[in-house]
Amino acid sequence: MKKKWLALALSAVMAAGTLTACGGSGDGNASSDNQDSSKQESSQDSQESSEESSEEDSQESGDSGSAASGEAVTIKFLHKGPKPDGWDAVYEKYLEMTKDTLNVELDINWVEHADYKDKLNLEITSGSEWDLVFDASWVQLKNLAPEGYYADLSKYFNNPEEYPGLAKAFSAETMESNIWFDSMCYIPLYEVYGNGIPCIWYRLDWAKEWNIGTDGKIESYEDMEKYWQAAVDNGKIGYGATQARGFFQQLSLRGEVYPGSAEAGLQQFSAAGLTIWTYTKDNQLIAYAVEGSGDESFKDFPEGWQRDFGMDRYEKFAQWQEAGYIDPDSLSCTDAATPFESGLSASYVGTLDDYVGVKDMEQTLGEGTVGFFVYYDGIRNMEKGAIAVDYAGNNGLCVPANSDKIDSTMKFLDWLFGSQEAHDLFQLGIEGVDFKYGETEGTYETLTSYSSDFGGYGWTWNPEYALISAAYDDEALTYRQYEYDPESFSSLPILGFHFDTTDVDLSTAVAQCKAVTDMVSTVKLHGIKTDGNGNAYDTITEMLNANTASAMENGGQQVVDALVEQLTAFLAEK
Repeated sequence: MKKKWLALALSAVMAAGTLTACGGSGDGNASSDNQDSSKQESSQDSQESSEESSEEDSQESGDSGSAASGEAVTIKFLHKGPKPDGWDAVYEKYLEMTKDTLNVELDINWVEHADYKDKLNLEITSGSEWDLVFDASWVQLKNLAPEGYYADLSKYFNNPEEYPGLAKAFSAETMESNIWFDSMCYIPLYEVYGNGIPCIWYRLDWAKEWNIGTDGKIESYEDMEKYWQAAVDNGKIGYGATQARGFFQQLSLRGEVYPGSAEAGLQQFSAAGLTIWTYTKDNQLIAYAVEGSGDESFKDFPEGWQRDFGMDRYEKFAQWQEAGYIDPDSLSCTDAATPFESGLSASYVGTLDDYVGVKDMEQTLGEGTVGFFVYYDGIRNMEKGAIAVDYAGNNGLCVPANSDKIDSTMKFLDWLFGSQEAHDLFQLGIEGVDFKYGETEGTYETLTSYSSDFGGYGWTWNPEYALISAAYDDEALTYRQYEYDPESFSSLPILGFHFDTTDVDLSTAVAQCKAVTDMVSTVKLHGIKTDGNGNAYDTITEMLNANTASAMENGGQQVVDALVEQLTAFLAEK
């Protein structure tokens, strides 16, 4: 199901003025001869006169080799994740496809996931020469981008004459939504603009047996609570949870959006463990408040939102905790799927992205034993615009500013994102060997483990070429198709803002504040009313009020003030 709709969808909301949208060894190198890239550079740049190329352009591009010279250019890529089985054949196919045109070779350092964050920081800050790296806000982007370690790539985007592939796959609006600290240094990678359709996986056969829902089909939290209670009554764990997740993002969309909040001009920003809600109108910051600071802080918010509304969700979590629905060992649990598959627990939370793995459990549990409850009403009903997003990529690519092969790197990416054939070669492997296209248009079927081992989120994900696994069927496929529809998304009020905490004093305040908020960050997700210091409270609201007050006295106020100052300046330029 190809997407040729992003530019249109985003342009429409922007026009309305409301636009708002997861240490390797050297033997993994892709080049068959593993030659040092510096030996393959040509002297093309040395032949250019100063009149023909400005110093600024030389620093931005500075390619010392090109396909035009007849000699291959090798770009070095620091890749997050190990080398997948089948890569060598894929790479040989790529070379065959491009030898007479692109003539770009790849020297890839495949870095294990656990090592990547530290490896990236060391490589970039030490000045090592790389032409392409994976980065994200949860890796090093927030630290490296504001320091100028990544090149501004603005001239390569919205440039269909020279870079038609990039223009096709990355609209101008998309790239504007992914600017970091005034620089278009980040190439977002995603297939859809949300974070998956949220759901609770449960035993459909048990729900039928216990006469819950419509023939076992759960379609409301009322049904879900009845199901959890029935599970407990039958000696099961109602809801299996991990220490990191607890009740997770339930009763909201990603824990950041509530029904109607984005339409009302509300948007959440998180920093130092604080949840800071903003109310904007006509690109003006009207009001802001910290979740957990009490109703009075929200008095200037729009009607219907003039209270500390985030507390409702946590109080519900506390009710579920007290009812005994959640695994009593949830604070020490690291795996919620295994107890579910073994029949010990009746449900656990996830997204429809988990569908293939969960359906595989039916080989043990029996066919037709697993169901899913889409817990966000608007999505469950497949309403248009139900998924409010900022169109920012959770994963992405960056080009180090010290690279002397930026043009060649961008030409390679232009090829990669220029056609379904090129994209699918890298993401899915060789057609007929690693995958085949499904009978339903816009779907594919895997034949080997290549695509899952490769991990497209780290290199190739893009909505223009996103396909749905043929393993999705019936209702799950319908929901997946809904998720791929541009009309399913709406825009958050603010796009492209990123809070810069690299200032030394501010980063100290962030650390001080987070040391306080960490005392409740986990327990609140489990509905537990005792903080990390062992202090017990009558309600979870009282616990969060006390923690928020302490956090604000220990660096939190400085954090909030800095965020408001930066956001105000950002909005003033819109």
